[in-house]
Amino acid sequence: MKNIFAVLLASCLLFSCSTAAGLLLKPSTLETVMAVKEVMNSSSFKAIKTIQKLASDDPTSALPKEVGMVLGALKTLGYGDQIDATTLAIGRASKVVAEESTGIMKDAISEVSIKDAASIVVGGESAATGVLKQAMYGTVKKRYSDRLDAELGKTEAKKYWPIAATAYNIFAKNKIDGKLSDFLAERAVDGMFLTMGKEEKAIRSDYKSLGKSVVTKVWDYYSKKK
Repeated sequence: MKNIFAVLLASCLLFSCSTAAGLLLKPSTLETVMAVKEVMNSSSFKAIKTIQKLASDDPTSALPKEVGMVLGALKTLGYGDQIDATTLAIGRASKVVAEESTGIMKDAISEVSIKDAASIVVGGESAATGVLKQAMYGTVKKRYSDRLDAELGKTEAKKYWPIAATAYNIFAKNKIDGKLSDFLAERAVDGMFLTMGKEEKAIRSDYKSLGKSVVTKVWDYYSKKK
């Protein structure tokens, strides 16, 4: 009888320990938020590196195609030299902003409020990017626009942009409205979040490669819960 009682007691203890160990594997809310922000930081950093390389190789290559089309509309009016100089100035200004993007995005990620980090982990392939974009799009765009304004203010780009936009809008189906810095900032931020989403997808498929224990713990746990 004593042997049976001992076996039952041991079994209960083992079961309790196993259950407790299983519970300990569940990440806390703080750990889940930390993991999501790690993924945000990593995907944004990789996206920014891609954009920075484009801007470094050729300052004008990363510009929205509409910029060339808008400024090109003035070349037929005899503004060729001025427009070439303006295009280059815009490219250089955009390169400066691209170089400062890491700090801008780190600030944005640190400020974003994540209400349900677990749902982001088990969400779509770019769920974290979507949450950041929804929460911070306006703030990030304003920071980009303000920085571009400061850089473009050193050139004649702002002088020719309204003339170019007016000439372009006469024939264009999709009109260009607003000041140059806002237009560039919107396109730049759209491109950044698009690239960031692709990087997040890649990270999700191989999250252990980040080498972050909190990311591995969180994604391992919720991957099994799907």
